[in-house]
Amino acid sequence: MPGSNVPPKLSDTVKRVNLITPSDLLDRVDNYRRHLPGLPNRSIAIRKLIELGLEAVERKPKGKPKG
Repeated sequence: MPGSNVPPKLSDTVKRVNLITPSDLLDRVDNYRRHLPGLPNRSIAIRKLIELGLEAVERKPKGKPKG
């Protein structure tokens, strides 16, 4: 997509998602991205955090819930 901000590797499969979030959560995302190399934009940081969260959930053993 010439002239767009969509990363090339996502340009054929990208879907736009609008996100409503409290400002304190956005502040946390901004703080996280400041510690990443090259200070990625918010979209990249949010995608990275989603990937990390999904990987953590997928690694979690599937057993009976405690309680």
